[in-house]
Amino acid sequence: MTRALWIAVNYSDAMHTIEFFFDCSSPWTYLAFESIQPIAERDDVAIEYRPILVGGIFNTVNPSVYENRANPIPVKARYYQKDMRDWARLLGIEIGQPPVFPVNSVKVMRGAFVAIEAGCLEAYARRAFQRYWSELADISQDEEVAGIAEAVG
Repeated sequence: MTRALWIAVNYSDAMHTIEFFFDCSSPWTYLAFESIQPIAERDDVAIEYRPILVGGIFNTVNPSVYENRANPIPVKARYYQKDMRDWARLLGIEIGQPPVFPVNSVKVMRGAFVAIEAGCLEAYARRAFQRYWSELADISQDEEVAGIAEAVG
């Protein structure tokens, strides 16, 4: 109820704010990140990017995700991959299956906080997503995190 009231009040204002929580280890978050970019270009919308560790959230609220990975249902897994590829094609991005999945994203997400201070979080996040999901690099490695940071200044 409180959230609905906030949205209604905020909606009447000239500027709207969206909080976007993300972890570069999540393919669905990559799709959402690219999907939100046209909205971010609007003059009446501000996006507040919030780096998180999705693994920590899964550990707390959705531990069944690990069971599903250990014992996948083949039909569901095929549909999951097809659905992800369909969304990626719609957005004009490439998504593959990284050799390390799930990846430990702690270092690359710590880098996101440095990118906030440097004023380049959006570019940093896009590059991290691309390195992992499109170029299939292991973003848990120090040299990868450094390369992402160097690429965006």
